[in-house]
Amino acid sequence: MKKKILLISAAGAAAGLLYALETNWRKQKSDANNESATDAASSGNGKALGTQPANRNNQDEAPKRSTSGARIEEAKTSDRGPEPEIDDLGTGQSEASKILQDIRDTAFEASNEKLALALGRPTEEIEEWTNGNGPIDGDVVMKARTLAIQRGLVE
Repeated sequence: MKKKILLISAAGAAAGLLYALETNWRKQKSDANNESATDAASSGNGKALGTQPANRNNQDEAPKRSTSGARIEEAKTSDRGPEPEIDDLGTGQSEASKILQDIRDTAFEASNEKLALALGRPTEEIEEWTNGNGPIDGDVVMKARTLAIQRGLVE
């Protein structure tokens, strides 16, 4: 009984540490993006990195809520302008598709079926997403990143 309690405590501590490390990693990545975008904007060369705004701190910090219908509409309009961001890290549809492809190829033996099972989604959706045909939602990207961390694909 004591061994089980010790094992569960260790697992809880490991999960907390993993969460803290991931949060720190995201913060460092966000800070680096903000500094790079600010440097590019202030240098006067007119080149900004990606579609990131020069100063993300001035943006509304409230989470954006939308229905799935709105996300589909945003995805359909992506060929008219910059592609919409899927998550708080600024991930676009093409980057999300690449993330799914990389995870599928490295962690799931290039099998759409195995990735679909791990994400809890139909195989048809996985095929659409990895081909770049279907709109990917933030939930899938979040699950895929978590799978990558659990399987040691991300530092």
